[in-house]
Amino acid sequence: MNKKFWVSLFFNILETIIIYMIGLIFKVSHNEIIVIMITFFFTRLLCGKPKHFATWYRCFVWSLLVSTSLFALTDLHIFVILLLSAFTGYLSTGKADISDMYMWKGKSSNYQDIDDYIKSNPMSDDLLEFEKKLKERDNLLYLLYKYRFKENLTHAQIAERTDLETPRVSEKIDKVAFSLRIYCGI
Repeated sequence: MNKKFWVSLFFNILETIIIYMIGLIFKVSHNEIIVIMITFFFTRLLCGKPKHFATWYRCFVWSLLVSTSLFALTDLHIFVILLLSAFTGYLSTGKADISDMYMWKGKSSNYQDIDDYIKSNPMSDDLLEFEKKLKERDNLLYLLYKYRFKENLTHAQIAERTDLETPRVSEKIDKVAFSLRIYCGI
């Protein structure tokens, strides 16, 4: 097994122990701590692919804030806490996007003009020539172009596919968008 697996396993075990200890600090019973943690874990697992922070300390802070909030509220009622635990687990999968709400159109992206241009002119000579030149010049930029503008993937999804960090993906896509706007006169 690789080193990353062992480091990740160690971090998760340590994080679980610390969260359990926070529950004890708030004088939550052992059974309630376990039920709250399992509810959160299984909600994340069953509702989709859980989102993870790129850095360990952000993950740790997020976990501490969520667990501390849940344990602090256990005086209310365990059923309410289980609902809140399931809700935060669902939020952490990324499926609770406000743009998915009924009749919500959301805001247009920074690249809406490019999306509209590609949608209405998919066989434009300028666009096809741009794609060809981009692929010849820089295969990574072409791949990012294809993922973002052809397959409509989010920056986070592109980062997962390319092993680049999300800010780096955004920077490179901005570069492609700038070039595309100039080349095609958008």
